[in-house]
Amino acid sequence: MAFIILFQFAVIVLLIYLLISKDKEVKSMASLLPDTRTKSKSITYSWKLDSARKTKLKGHLTLWFNPEEIEEQRMNNPFALYSNHDTEDKLRKMYFYMLGNPRTLMHAADVVKYINRECSRNNVGELDKLQFVLDFVQEPNLRYNYDHDCAEIQHSREYVRFPDETLYDRNGDCDCKAFLAATLFHLMGYNVLYLLSYKIGHAAICIEYDQRWQALLQDSPKDVTTEVDGRKYVYCETTSDNFRIGGISPEYTIKDFETKIELRG
Repeated sequence: MAFIILFQFAVIVLLIYLLISKDKEVKSMASLLPDTRTKSKSITYSWKLDSARKTKLKGHLTLWFNPEEIEEQRMNNPFALYSNHDTEDKLRKMYFYMLGNPRTLMHAADVVKYINRECSRNNVGELDKLQFVLDFVQEPNLRYNYDHDCAEIQHSREYVRFPDETLYDRNGDCDCKAFLAATLFHLMGYNVLYLLSYKIGHAAICIEYDQRWQALLQDSPKDVTTEVDGRKYVYCETTSDNFRIGGISPEYTIKDFETKIELRG
């Protein structure tokens, strides 16, 4: 039985909408934040669009991070603080932390702003724009690494990174990459499902499904679409390269994910 947890993030979405859509507001809000450039580390991302329509587009983006802020997020990550809580509860705590600390979403907002701008400049359609987001999160741009192999998170047995952590580390396992993808799509204004399966040991996401995309889905709609509260969603694999929207491993279907966490704006 799926546990469906609804998070209403109107405050965050409004904030990020201003950040990614109006340069004047961006400058005004940025002036209220402390200047951390003297303690910054730059990280550059490069990826390309895997388009069902064969559209050509490459991404190249540099973000600046304050390592001290990343360490602060690690210290406050519920997966580091609450070993006796279940995964859904820790994910809920992560969202509430971000709600109270909107600065933790500024780099994700920068990614969304860049993708919106590049897709607008190149006349890229909606489905290809969403695929460009998915390609950003997948390998090789963000590497797949198991938690227990990562010294930066203390070789944890189970740990979901905040979006900033995944962007800073440039790696993560399925739940870290899924959490980042869910955040990016949500900031773009899409309803999202965060999927968990203890049976197959995997995490992924779905985005709200437009029937017009059906002919362009990578796999059969019956294997990659689901419905929650009257809304249809389509599966997105966030780990490996070569998965387009609606593409799923032949080893399972969307029905194998027993937990669905709904993010709705």
